Parts: sequence; structure tokens; C-alpha cells
Amino acid sequence: MEAVRLLQDAIRFQQALCDTTFGKELIQEASPVLWYGRPGPDQWLTIGTNPSRGEFLHRDGTPRTGQHQKFYWRNILSFDDYLGNEEALQQTLERASVYFESGRATTNWFGKPHGAKLEALLNGMGRSFYDHPAAVIHVDFFKFATYEQMGKMRTGRHWMEHPTSIELLERTIAYIKPIRIIVLGRDNCRALNGFSTIGRLSAYPAVTYEIGRHDSGIPMIGLHIKPSEVFVGLGNGRDSNGLHYGSYAKREHLLKIGEAIDTIMDEWLADGRV
Repeated sequence: MEAVRLLQDAIRFQQALCDTTFGKELIQEASPVLWYGRPGPDQWLTIGTNPSRGEFLHRDGTPRTGQHQKFYWRNILSFDDYLGNEEALQQTLERASVYFESGRATTNWFGKPHGAKLEALLNGMGRSFYDHPAAVIHVDFFKFATYEQMGKMRTGRHWMEHPTSIELLERTIAYIKPIRIIVLGRDNCRALNGFSTIGRLSAYPAVTYEIGRHDSGIPMIGLHIKPSEVFVGLGNGRDSNGLHYGSYAKREHLLKIGEAIDTIMDEWLADGRV
């Protein structure tokens, strides 16, 4: 099964990373996160940076367990034992697949059903993380949780764009076979080939988007800001239309941003651009 092979190769890369100086940045008992949501046909795929520490740890640093657990926790299993433990591998895949179904998604990043954040942007495009069975699925560039944000680490981007990391991402995309890809964050957009058009929304001029096709031909949208972290990308001010950047985080505006980008993408595709 390709999903199991993909997971095993991610575990091997994690094991190798733990033997580098970067290893101390990793939450080493945390399983690789192949995806958030259940892979299925005709899905849209969003791509972020890497799993946050909150997916595995409480604020006090203790592991999430019981009803609070979101992903598989390796605990006492060695990497070698993990690689050969079919039950552990299947549990890892299943926990990732039920991420949104279980009601345990990190809503302050993804957003609640009919809420704000990334969910609102997707709603503006007619999609949702919670619309089973055609739900949007999320993956990360780097499949391993870290104690600090990748962008704050000196070598974070280096390991994100390591050939093995990129290979795992591309294999994940090939496995899911999405019909549309949305890349979140300017640096993440730069790391992927295929974008050919760049622009700004007239009604929301602080939103820079890119459009193109993934190497496999899948239509691809890139957003330089992350809908769940608008202040990180924009700061505290107003755009050239006088709209406060804080308003960009509101559901009503995220819906309009999503709708506008979706319309631009449809027009781009209708023109037959590549």
C-alpha cells in the first residue's frame, strides 16, 4: 500500500533528521503527519509549512493523550520498531484521516465549520474542510512537528526544501491526486515550480496571489499571506483602499477574497493558459 510506504519513508527521514543538529528542534516522539483529512476523489489540497507543536503537545509541554490526542504518538516505540509495526502504522494513517471528522482540528488555524480562518476562504471558493466526502485535505511541506515555528529557525527552510522533504511532498500529492492545489505563504510559493501569473486583488490589494500549474498539470493557486495568520504577513495598518488589515481576518472578507480568487482562477483556466 502506497500510503504505508510513504509513511515508512517519512519515518526513515525523521530518524535521519534526529541524528543531525536539527534533531533537537523536532518533537521526536511525534509521528510524521502525511495529511490532515481523509484522502478521496476530486479533492482540493491546501499546502502549509509543518505541523505545529500544539498538534501533539499541550501548552505546558505534556503530550496530548486520550480525548485530546490528535495524531499518533510514538512513545516507547523505537523508530525501527515503529517501521515494522503494522498496527502503529495504520493507527498513524487513521488518526491523520479523521482529523476533521473527529472534531479535534486546530480551529484557531483551520477555522471552525462556517467560521473564519482558512475555512472561510475555502467557503468563498465553494469548498470546506468539513464537507465530507468531498472535503478539502491539507498537507504540509515538512511533515514533522517542531518545538518552534520553522520560520524562526535558522536552518528551518533548508530542511523544508531538502530533496527528501520535497520528494515526500510530491509523492503525497501524487497519492492524493487533487484537482486543485492552494499553496499558503510566500516562501512556500517560491519553493514550488509552476506558477506563471502573479497579481493583487483590487478590492483587497494586500492580497498577492499566484496562479499556475503543478508539474503534474494540476491547477495551482498561491497566496502570499496565510488566512489564519494575516497579522504575521501584513502587520497592523490599512491597505490602499483604507481597509484595516485586521478586517482581512473576518469571515465576511475572507469569503469575498476566496470568491475573487476563485473567479480569477476560473477565467485563467477558461483562457487555456499554462
